[in-house]
Amino acid sequence: MTRYRVFGGFTLIELLVVIAIIAILAAILFPVFAQAREKARQSACLSNAKQLASAISMYTQDYDEALPMGGYTPTSGASGRWFRDIFPYVKSLNVFICPSKSDARVSATEPGFQIRPDASGLPNATDIAGGYGCNINIMNYSFRSSAEYMPSKYLNEIPDPAGTFVLCDAAQLDRTRLSGSSDNNEGDRWESYQYSGTYWQAQPPTAFTASTARPYTSTTDDNMYRRPVARHNKGLSVIYCDGHAKWQSITGFLGPLPNGWPYGDPKNSWDNQ
Repeated sequence: MTRYRVFGGFTLIELLVVIAIIAILAAILFPVFAQAREKARQSACLSNAKQLASAISMYTQDYDEALPMGGYTPTSGASGRWFRDIFPYVKSLNVFICPSKSDARVSATEPGFQIRPDASGLPNATDIAGGYGCNINIMNYSFRSSAEYMPSKYLNEIPDPAGTFVLCDAAQLDRTRLSGSSDNNEGDRWESYQYSGTYWQAQPPTAFTASTARPYTSTTDDNMYRRPVARHNKGLSVIYCDGHAKWQSITGFLGPLPNGWPYGDPKNSWDNQ
């Protein structure tokens, strides 16, 4: 029987075996390389988080320990967002952009995760934050011309500053695709449903009081699809009221869904009571 040799030294079978071995090694190593790259992005994101933590700490020192408003619409004048108010303490738009956030856009005119400076050089308040959302329970939205005026909290109003977060990795999720899906109760799967940066806030699994509870299973409320997102190896960067920042697993951060850790539980990071 004739044995075919290629390249003057290997049989065809030998060559195929080598190719198969290379393919197996690639299948093993590529996920490792991807995880290593994500680990580097995770470190960069945590560096951003620490700079944002410092900026919020300086802001609170200048404003009698009051946290920035999450967002506000004054009776007159321009609307604002937390990232606009702390920008003078950061002075870099890139710090607001999570390095693992893709530049997905809703439409050609939607700004995606980029924060554009306005004429004064501050982040444009109408743009979407780059990848971090605030704790709606302590950094509220204020309609100054209505009964919904809810000022942000003072640090002395928060019993556990080291256990109550102010900012975390977050994004606007696609309600159309996620609503009704089993992934709605799987926090580590939400990353694939993000379609833009965070508008400004991250909503808890349920609202702060039982009388207004809106679980993540809501099918109509877009606010409830502005959530923490695990972009970094099934975890996220979290900034706490005392100024420290750390990586935390999404399951440890949220607790069992759909309701998460109950308010009053030491593991509940949203609780300011």
